[in-house]
Amino acid sequence: MEKILENVYLIRAGRSNIYLLVDERLSLIDTGLPGEEESVLRSIQELGRSPNELTHILITHAHMDHMGSLAALKKASGAKVVASNIEVDYIQRVRKTWTMGREGFGGKLFKAALFFMETFVFKYEPTGVDIPCHGGETIDCFGGIQVIATPGHSPGSVSYYHQQKKILFTGDALSGISGLRLPPRMGCADYGEALRSVKKLSALDLEFCLFGHGEPLTDGAFLKLKKLLQDVGEK
Repeated sequence: MEKILENVYLIRAGRSNIYLLVDERLSLIDTGLPGEEESVLRSIQELGRSPNELTHILITHAHMDHMGSLAALKKASGAKVVASNIEVDYIQRVRKTWTMGREGFGGKLFKAALFFMETFVFKYEPTGVDIPCHGGETIDCFGGIQVIATPGHSPGSVSYYHQQKKILFTGDALSGISGLRLPPRMGCADYGEALRSVKKLSALDLEFCLFGHGEPLTDGAFLKLKKLLQDVGEK
């Protein structure tokens, strides 16, 4: 666990980033792969807090590396689950996550790998969603977190924005691998829609971008995101 900002901690579990938000109560952004709940519970304990103080788990999208430990953490804490209404069926395992679209030939290969992983390696338990969102809602945790619909990486991807603190939790709408990057095309269900979502995010008053993958951006996020889009437009 690493302190990124005041009352914001990054838990480096497996493939993806998990963020623990700390105030009078605790909140969580994403949960990692199946079996990574122990990293989260241990981090809570290291802060001298208890799992029953975790009141909200906010899921950016229903890919397994972001919600694989959701059921275990909900069971340990009783927290309310927040997620896109579009992706409830995936979280409840009515539909398999590997069936989500991926662009291009590379995307098809990626889907085949995901089918193998979901079928034979990682199994996640179905979980109910207590607060299904379509974007525009404000969640009553960490002083109020806004839900922003950012589809493209997955059909129902959402990002979470704290306006007062100027923090954006992007999920995979943006990438922090080797610096601020657009989401990889082969990982996207609809790359054109993903780019439109990035443009939407660039209109926010931002200082910090905390990504689902890669190193958090802890200064000047607004200008850096504008420059990224400008550079893309010039190519």
